[in-house]
Amino acid sequence: MSLSLAVALIALLFALFALVALVAVHARVRALEAGRGAGLSGYAALVGRPAPASVHPRAGERLAIVAVLDGGCALCRSVWDTVDAVAADRAGDPAGTPVRFVGLVDRVSDLPGLPAAPGTRIELLADITARADLFEGYSPTLLAVDAAGTIVHRSFVYPDTDVRALLLDLTGPDRRTEVTGA
Repeated sequence: MSLSLAVALIALLFALFALVALVAVHARVRALEAGRGAGLSGYAALVGRPAPASVHPRAGERLAIVAVLDGGCALCRSVWDTVDAVAADRAGDPAGTPVRFVGLVDRVSDLPGLPAAPGTRIELLADITARADLFEGYSPTLLAVDAAGTIVHRSFVYPDTDVRALLLDLTGPDRRTEVTGA
């Protein structure tokens, strides 16, 4: 066997491995988007489960919007900026129903410069246990938690997702409760 043939066979082997890995990742993301049980994804479906108490709506609030964020995520900062803008718009609407906006990270230092004070219109919450419970292998993810503390909606956020429209839909009076890949 010549050296060039051996190199070609090794390259073919690596290409086949890469193809199998790509198909597996695609299947995992599609299973998560479909909200299926732990089957292919390895993660239990979130919608319908109780949320950790640290992200429940407070007294008088009908909903909590939880952004599961990550310090290594390039998109997370812009998602959180959009959450802040929507929260500011809602704060200016006296007829709007109260909604809690929470960014969930492992450590506050994951996203430096973001508001971290409870009681503000948005808050950054560093809770490793809660984040581990709500993390499905992809961030950023937006979750809606109803007044009873049940997760009623989950959307993965991609670069082409209209985050503002999604948040307005979730916080509006006629919001739907469904799982999307947004």
